[in-house]
Amino acid sequence: MGVSLPSITGRSWSEFKGLTSELGPGGMSVDRRQFVVTKPGEYNFKINNARTTVQIVNQRNEVVATAKSQDDIASAQAKLGPGVYTAVVSQQFRGVNMREYSLEVTERQNPLVTAGGGVLNGVAREAVGKDSGVQRHGLNVVQGGEFTANFSMPYSRWAIMDKAGKVIAAGDTMKPGEASEDFLKKSSFKLEPGQYEVVAVLPRKVVGEVPWNMTLVPKTASVPETVEERPMDKILREREARLQQWAAEDASKSTGSGTNVTA
Repeated sequence: MGVSLPSITGRSWSEFKGLTSELGPGGMSVDRRQFVVTKPGEYNFKINNARTTVQIVNQRNEVVATAKSQDDIASAQAKLGPGVYTAVVSQQFRGVNMREYSLEVTERQNPLVTAGGGVLNGVAREAVGKDSGVQRHGLNVVQGGEFTANFSMPYSRWAIMDKAGKVIAAGDTMKPGEASEDFLKKSSFKLEPGQYEVVAVLPRKVVGEVPWNMTLVPKTASVPETVEERPMDKILREREARLQQWAAEDASKSTGSGTNVTA
């Protein structure tokens, strides 16, 4: 009976750990791990070891994603269809054998954003090794508009970038006490229809798995400080004032014409 391969579909996070114990091309030590994708999706691949390369290879032996770390971590992303894939993890120097590695696979979120807003959901975990706690997700804006953002995870930083890498908006929750700030007082930003990337720098120390979300709320038009009075309202207001004035004058006359009687 064959060994079933792990599936990364429907899982917010998967991890592959192992040793680069095989001899690969060019004399580099490698390890190969297979996994299954059961429905189309977009995924992030992050190698948490320095001087390590990971390639994601499909069943046609085509490389669909590559991440190559230097002195820190490295990440790559890819859209994968249903099928069996192989993660080829290799060292970048000859003679480096039996070295441990950790490869994280996360589902890349890409929620729709309309004129009514949208919500990006994620899960924070403790960062290990040289992992900085950075997560990358997408935004598919189908209806543009002006928005404010509410990021639920405290002690975090975030940025929204366009395809050219230009920062459209950024913020942080480094002061959790200010998280309840009124949306009307928050700075807003405009998003045109198109694809964007959200870069979230989350806390390194997290106990277990902590869900977080980024909510985009359409900017509400501010209420004018002064409202122009309608002509009918002015007539009624002035009439009420006159009636009150006449009533006061009548009361004053009645009091003044009264006679004091003493025994």
